[in-house]
Amino acid sequence: MAPTDDGAPADPAVLLPLDRTQLDALREHVEALLGAAGCDQTHRATGEWAARNGIALDRLREGLEEYGGFCDCEVVMNVDPALVFAPGAQAASVPAAGPSRR
Repeated sequence: MAPTDDGAPADPAVLLPLDRTQLDALREHVEALLGAAGCDQTHRATGEWAARNGIALDRLREGLEEYGGFCDCEVVMNVDPALVFAPGAQAASVPAAGPSRR
């Protein structure tokens, strides 16, 4: 996890404003839409889910990017709930090099 200002590891909930059930639901929603339309290199499907669930997209997008989710397909491929919510997990261990080049 990324450290806080005092150097302590941040709680996943600070980085990602979702609990495990919500993250699972987000990934299922995004994966279903990607299967139908593919990825357009944005958070379009993520944004649709966030709007329906009352989640602030800007904060959600920042949290997803901490785990390598720079677009919808990367949310599905890189933001693994088992890793995000694992004891001692660190977002910094996920390479966050920016959007993939496809």
